[in-house]
Amino acid sequence: MRTLSTHLLEKARTYEHSTRISVPAYDTLFAVTQAYFRMHLGEQEASLLVVGAGGGNELSAWGPTNPKWMFTGVDPSEEMLQIAQHKAVQLDIESRVQLLQGTIERLPQSTLKFDAASCILVLHFIEDRQEKLHLLQNIHKQLKPGKPFVLACAYGERESDELQNRIKIWQSYFLEAGYTKEKVDSMGKGIMNISFLSDQEIQQLLSEAGFQNITRFFSSGLFAGWMSHA
Repeated sequence: MRTLSTHLLEKARTYEHSTRISVPAYDTLFAVTQAYFRMHLGEQEASLLVVGAGGGNELSAWGPTNPKWMFTGVDPSEEMLQIAQHKAVQLDIESRVQLLQGTIERLPQSTLKFDAASCILVLHFIEDRQEKLHLLQNIHKQLKPGKPFVLACAYGERESDELQNRIKIWQSYFLEAGYTKEKVDSMGKGIMNISFLSDQEIQQLLSEAGFQNITRFFSSGLFAGWMSHA
């Protein structure tokens, strides 16, 4: 898996470009998450669980600068995992990376737990609240007690003026980036197909899953990030 097809290379470029527009300060989210993990992990060896590892952005952001971190990633998309694996090879960190296609349930049952976990831009694609909770509970089970977890996803009350105003700004930002009005209008309709929950509802889910010390530390456009401990 050392080379990617032209199709996958183009898909990777498109994904990275559009994501950085969709989530202004996207790279800052990863930088602050790294600082949070380092604050708790120090310079010691650590195992990280990456839920939604397809695309490999966590590997690019954290792999080269943290040579003692080992990564286990899960993602249902085979193509996106191929992109992630390609990045691991390019960065020469493939010996520290294990990628599994599927959901978190694919992880082998083991007494070995993770030192940190992330779930970035995944939760809003799950419609059912109970399934969201189930995912967060499974992540909690995989972490050592007290270890850090970062969740980032879309947020807001679906029918609120506040969210609608943020969507308008989000669309305007894409127009500024050179997207056509027709494309942006279509994206505005599509964004309403994802599952929005309010900040309070997301924090409640985290609490129900067993996480503590929940703090929102990031907000950009339609998305926010929360840090917590298992």
